Parts: sequence; C-alpha cells; structure tokens
Amino acid sequence: MSRRHFDTERRPLFVPRGGRDYAAAQVFEAVFTERQCDRVVELGRALGAEEARVGSSEAEYAADEATRLAATAWIGVDDDTMWIFDKLARVAERANGVYGFDLTGFTEDIQFTRYETRGAFYGWHQDGLEGDVAVRKLSLVAQLSDPRDYDGAELELFAIGEEWDRRSAADFARRARQQGSVVAFPAFEFHRVTPLRRGRRDSLVSWIGGPPFR
Repeated sequence: MSRRHFDTERRPLFVPRGGRDYAAAQVFEAVFTERQCDRVVELGRALGAEEARVGSSEAEYAADEATRLAATAWIGVDDDTMWIFDKLARVAERANGVYGFDLTGFTEDIQFTRYETRGAFYGWHQDGLEGDVAVRKLSLVAQLSDPRDYDGAELELFAIGEEWDRRSAADFARRARQQGSVVAFPAFEFHRVTPLRRGRRDSLVSWIGGPPFR
C-alpha cells in the first residue's frame, strides 16, 4: 500500500514560535483518554493493517524485514477523524515552543502502527531530511496500548541514551509508555523500536512539516 498524501486543504496550520533550550524529545502525558485510545485502535483495525514499508520516496517505498517488522494502516482526515488531528496539532504547537521550527501542518495521513509478531521492531532511523519526506520536521508518536499488555517494543532515541543520565532516561521511557501519551521529537533525531517480546503494541505516528531545513 502506497503512502497516502494528506489532504492539504484541511490540515491545521502552525504559527512559528521562539525556541527554548533544546530537547531531543518531549513527552506529553494523557493526550488521549483510555476510551479514545481504544477508539483509535478499532479504527486502525477496521482499515486493515498491512506489512510496514520503508523508504524516503515512493519509488523506494518497500517492505524490508531486516530494517522493520510491523504492520501499518493510514488514517485520513474526515469528519470522524478530525478530532485526532486536532489533538496532535495542539501537541505539535506546544512541542514547537522548544524548537521554533517553521511549520505549516501535517505532511501525510496519520500512520497506525502495530507491533504484534514476536520480534517485531524498527531499527535505527530518521524520519526526514531527504527524498519525499524532506519536509518532515517534527515527529509525533502516540501510545495507544496499555503498557501492561506487552513487553519490548520500546521507543528509544539515540540522543537520550547517549546524553541523558540514567534516571532521566528511565523516567522518559516510563512516561512514553503510558497509554495516551505522545512523544514529540525532531524528525532528524535517530530513533528505533526495540524487538517485541510479548503481547501487542499499537501506536500512532504523524509528521508535521514545513519548508526543508537549510
């Protein structure tokens, strides 16, 4: 399934703001309620998740189980899903208070991602900077699953492991796993999802874009 392009006529717009001290990632807790998370998961299931693909352009977009093993579906914007985009837009605006990026709005439909097969993972990668995805500037990952329902499949950022002290990194991991939380980070930050050991993890991934970095 090809990556579907977002309906630019309906996307929320963003006003650039001045940045504060840089942070490799920010966690926003309780963005979605438990009931809302369940509602999004039902929507993702109804769409029928397919084998996840990788690549920076449509021509390169293909399955690669050596890099990524997961299933995805794409949630477009309409009257029934606009509330999801609105919530994520508000998170993006708050997160950008730190970065001060020149943002215009969502670049694509929202990706519903499921890690269900034992060993499912996504290796170290960046979300933007080249090809068709060069316009991505801010990545948002929403946690839909109850953390008690799975082991492994942890979202990790390279900068946090290298630069944060152990206590701060552990606190980040705990908060990022809470159902309904959203993690925001610059699309150029290297990150990964560790192999799933048990259960199933569902998440939403979206990207906020603007003029390419220069």
